[in-house]
Amino acid sequence: SSWGGGVYRSTNGGETWTYVGLHDTRSIGRVVLDPVDPNVAYVAAVGNLWAANDERGVFKTTDAGKSWRKALFIDNVTGVTDIMMDPRDAKVLYAATYQRMRSACCFNGGGPVSAIYKSTDAGATWKKLEGGIPAGDKGRIGLAISMSKPDVLVATIEHTTATGLYRSEDAGATWNSVIIANTHAA
Repeated sequence: SSWGGGVYRSTNGGETWTYVGLHDTRSIGRVVLDPVDPNVAYVAAVGNLWAANDERGVFKTTDAGKSWRKALFIDNVTGVTDIMMDPRDAKVLYAATYQRMRSACCFNGGGPVSAIYKSTDAGATWKKLEGGIPAGDKGRIGLAISMSKPDVLVATIEHTTATGLYRSEDAGATWNSVIIANTHAA
């Protein structure tokens, strides 16, 4: 794993870039932009892979990166690996948290606070989604949202006994396992 140096913004189709902050987030999983207001963006920040730090979670800007605020923060060892925006409503967001810490001897790749969260008010408040998501420690979670049917969500979830693909057809209220990987060696 490696890390970067924050968020950069281009206003000319990628010809030039300007640094706009979040240097200490180090590892960024995804950036989503409001399709109507180009000054609004959300950053899924994993944080420092090698040490606890507070620069983890979802960060939001409403002024094109001049300032940032934490929209979702769990703790200093839990970051956000993925964030999705409902294409019908930019106020509806889904975020995947990931409790992880790497050291010279060990790797903690999951824990009880790895989860999926939903916001319906542009990141002001978040609700943990649980209906059908396996309980207990989870590892990394990846998210996808259907552009043609945004109530349909898919999540890949790493879990000790129920690693697999999960699908929601009601905007995250309930989830069903589609594929459960065999996690036991023969």
